[in-house]
Formats: sequence, C-alpha cells, structure tokens
Amino acid sequence: MFIREAELFKGMPEHIQTEIFEISQREVLPEGQVLFKQGDTADYLYILEEGLIEITVQGEERMIFSVDEFDSVFGWSALVEPKKYTATSKCKKNSKVIKIDGDRLMRIFRNHPVEGLNVMRRLAGIVAGRLLGCYDELTKSDRHLSKVAY
Repeated sequence: MFIREAELFKGMPEHIQTEIFEISQREVLPEGQVLFKQGDTADYLYILEEGLIEITVQGEERMIFSVDEFDSVFGWSALVEPKKYTATSKCKKNSKVIKIDGDRLMRIFRNHPVEGLNVMRRLAGIVAGRLLGCYDELTKSDRHLSKVAY
C-alpha cells in the first residue's frame, strides 16, 4: 500500500493508513493531462508515484515548478481554506499519482486529531520549503537585474 510509504503519512497507525488508502485512487495520467487549474475549487490532494508534473503559478510573473520526485505532494489547497488551487498542474510526461479526496481526508483527521495535526505540520513544512525556494529564485532574479542596471 503506497500510503504506508508516503512521507506525509509515515508513522501513522496502520488502521488510519488503511482509512486513507480506502479514500485514495491511483491514476495513470498521459502527458499533457491537466489535473487542475489555478482558481479551481480544490477537491484533491495528490502524491506523485512516478512521472513529471509541471506546476504553474500565474501572477505578475509566471513561475513554473517541476514535481518529479517520488512521494512529492501537490494540490495541498484541498486541505486548507479557501480550498482554491493556487496553481495549475499539468503532466509533462506520463505519470502515476495517488489522488486523495480532501474533504474525506479531513473527516479522517477530525476522527484522529493527533495524527491529523502531524500530517498538517508536515504539509506546512512542505509548503514553507517551496515558498523559501520561490523567494530564493526571486532574489536571484532581483540580484541579476540589479547587476545589469549597474
């Protein structure tokens, strides 16, 4: 069961991992498949088994990130308000993902609050790490631009 291997759910009691497994779906996706679009209602959390997913955030500038590591989590907006995806995700090559219904997962967490809190802490760490990566990239761009200006 992939859920046991997923870093997000490691260390959980087996019966809770089984509950999560029961609400999970494995999907095989073709290259070019869009999983969700920025601004859509966020219904599902995804965990990458294999493949390459491109995450695009469109703002003043467009930022593109690659999700290509086994066990990478994306679509986390399904677990936080306002439950709107903050980016668009698209398969850049054939991929396999685990798709988990966010509302049903949160119900499991309400029934098992300690484990739910642990998952949300791990998720917050993942999101924080990505934000720091974004800041680093923006800072590099700003430094490059300021060097060009002088």
